[in-house]
Amino acid sequence: MHEFSLTQNLLDIALKNADSKRIVHVNLLIGPFSDEREESIQFYWRDLAKGTLGEGARLHFKHARAEMKCLACGGTFNLDEDASLCVYCQSDRLQMLSGDEVRLESMEVE
Repeated sequence: MHEFSLTQNLLDIALKNADSKRIVHVNLLIGPFSDEREESIQFYWRDLAKGTLGEGARLHFKHARAEMKCLACGGTFNLDEDASLCVYCQSDRLQMLSGDEVRLESMEVE
């Protein structure tokens, strides 16, 4: 059900920025550690956008990489899905800088 409120927020942002034009494409960035599922976001968008300028818009998902900071050596790096240690010093004391987000990057209107 978390995807419902997230999708409502994304639709609200899109409608606010559409300048009274029909939304054709919405480009979303989704991080690898986001709990949201693309299928759920698309499902809720179709339902929530009915009767709005967002109805019929196509959602496109771009997958981001997780950026981490090592708390031991201070290095920053992109985390691969199968790695869980700092690439510089092998410490497991990591802080996520990005990778759990879902955001509207851009959209096309007509």
